[in-house]
Amino acid sequence: MKPANPLRSKSGGSSPLKKKDKINRPAYSPSPPSIPTQSMPSSSSRPSRLPASNFPLTKAPIALDLHRFADSNLQPEEFVRRSLGDANEEEIRGFHKSLIEAKHVVGGDLQRNVYRNYTEFVTISKEISNLDSDVLNLKEYLNELRSIWDGFQAMAITLEDSTPMDGIPVNTTVSSSRKRNDYITTDMQSIYRARMMALWENVEGSQRFIPYIQDRRLIRECVNFWDIHPQTFKPRQAVHIFLLNDCILIAYRKKRTMSTQQKLVAEHCWNFREMTIVDVKDTDDLKNAVKFVVYPNVYLYQSERPDDKTGLLQAYRSIKDEMDDTHQIIPSQFNIQKDIATKESPEPEEKKIQFNPTDEKWLNDLPDELEVMIALREFEEAVVAIEKASALFAGCGDATTLQDMRKRVQHYTESLCDLICQDLGNTLLTKLQFQRFVNWLLRLNKGEQAREMFLKTRSLIIKKRIRQLVFEGDITTYIGELALVVFTLIRNTCEWYRDSFRQNDMASGFVTWVREQAEVYAAIYKRQVFNNSQLSCQAIAECFKSTLDQCAVLRKVGLDLKFLLEDLFMENIKETVLIYQKKCMDKVNRFVKNDNFLVVTSQNLGPDVKVTSSVVSFYNLLIKFVNDICLLAKLRLYTTVIDCVSQLTEFYLRSMVEESKKKDLSKDQRSLAFLNVSFILDNAVPRVSSQLNVNANLLFLNDSFFSNPFL
Repeated sequence: MKPANPLRSKSGGSSPLKKKDKINRPAYSPSPPSIPTQSMPSSSSRPSRLPASNFPLTKAPIALDLHRFADSNLQPEEFVRRSLGDANEEEIRGFHKSLIEAKHVVGGDLQRNVYRNYTEFVTISKEISNLDSDVLNLKEYLNELRSIWDGFQAMAITLEDSTPMDGIPVNTTVSSSRKRNDYITTDMQSIYRARMMALWENVEGSQRFIPYIQDRRLIRECVNFWDIHPQTFKPRQAVHIFLLNDCILIAYRKKRTMSTQQKLVAEHCWNFREMTIVDVKDTDDLKNAVKFVVYPNVYLYQSERPDDKTGLLQAYRSIKDEMDDTHQIIPSQFNIQKDIATKESPEPEEKKIQFNPTDEKWLNDLPDELEVMIALREFEEAVVAIEKASALFAGCGDATTLQDMRKRVQHYTESLCDLICQDLGNTLLTKLQFQRFVNWLLRLNKGEQAREMFLKTRSLIIKKRIRQLVFEGDITTYIGELALVVFTLIRNTCEWYRDSFRQNDMASGFVTWVREQAEVYAAIYKRQVFNNSQLSCQAIAECFKSTLDQCAVLRKVGLDLKFLLEDLFMENIKETVLIYQKKCMDKVNRFVKNDNFLVVTSQNLGPDVKVTSSVVSFYNLLIKFVNDICLLAKLRLYTTVIDCVSQLTEFYLRSMVEESKKKDLSKDQRSLAFLNVSFILDNAVPRVSSQLNVNANLLFLNDSFFSNPFL
């Protein structure tokens, strides 16, 4: 049987030939990378090998060769037309399914290749770093060997100078011949010393790094340079580079206090035996850059012009050539002088860093490991590694030699915190997931950032839940659902926050957030309740009660917001009372104008009371006004209620008297008008006053904005 691997299934027809062909054809397997182009012959034809071509025959079973899709001359439209020209719907679906499976196979292979190449890249980078370190170590050993040899040579010269020759010292013999050269040398030393003193004056702290020794001189000053971050290639600060004949000094610009001028402050100083300056090739991101390699650290500097970089490199090469030719500078001398200057300086002596070789190698490899951990979302391992590195750094103090390593670790720490905060902003997190993310941020000393992100996420959740509420016309039901959503989420947030942030200094931020959410609820409440002029006092009171019931759940977590809501709603309630008073005055005006000043009776006033119709209507209106306002009023608004009742009464009496004067009334009718005034003052006002006193006593006993006995 010939090997074949068609990537489509035959349609389920009733033809026996199709059934036989379907049974004999093997199933598709996505494991091999390429598929042979041969296929099973049709049951109605003799078996024969298909001719090789770019496109399969339309009559034969369709076979898929992945190598054909890599051909640059492949024409998709022509391929589909010739392959599926005579195919039915079932065959087309089968061919589409085979293409999808082949796509998954190729995608999986590509993903595995990317992971494998990335791992190999990290491994090779580590090997290169280790090789660079070994080369620098070898160079350091050679420098030490040369220092020992120069020391022996200097000792031999000293012994020769002190040995007498024919009873006359050598120095005395040659002194006369070298007298003129000594004068020249003395003049040059004076010039060198003057330039060094000028350098000490212009650069703060430079004398501590480069004290004066014989033959030390300034070769070149490079001013147009910037300190560049080795990882991000972003400029950090402007620097001046001073090249001396035996060392190099780096100084940065510092702004003077209370002045716009800048001064130079010495930051680094290295012996040429301890460092190497490497020319960096220009790229799109970095141009005119040089690299200072001081084992195990690397510093990157960029010049503003190519001429500055070229001058620096040429001066460095000249100094290195001179040092290699003369061998007059002993490396250990620089370190001895620097130690002496450090002891004489009033600044504290820097502690020498002693690292375990294992820890030192681990710290050098830590940035690469953190990058891989962050990419693979191994947050727990990354946090543990950063904690260990922080402990090692804390044991070494503020050493300048660890600044670059600290900055690299800090860079990846910030990247890790940003990624964790991004996950913390997910509104679908469970309580355990939230606590795990917050714990990582707290261990990284990012508690403030964790609190802000968490509270911001909870605010988004509350807004989302409020938008999901549907207003169906009943304002009381809507306010009840709104209060349930807001105060329940505030309570849950308080429980989550209390279980995760246990520091006392983190509580103030949460209280501020709770106040903001209460203000959001109050704004929605005012818009829906107080801005609706059609609502009755009974409906407003029911909204108060539902808010009170839901606000009470916060007492279980130690929160009470009813006093805050009281302050937020007080002005709106007072405004509502005044609007209600204005409506009642309009009604009173209509009552008086429609009064015909004839005697009427009312069961509310008693059968023996003789008053007109306006008195009956005003009395009922006044009683209703007092009952409605008591549903909303608090003890602080009691004075406002008294003023409203007094103004309504005064308005009625004045309106009735003026109306009786305008109309042509009989003597009996005028007597009834005076009886109206007497009844209002002697009976209606005392009754209303008694009812207000009862309500005031109840408000005093229940001094709460929402707990009203009239509900």
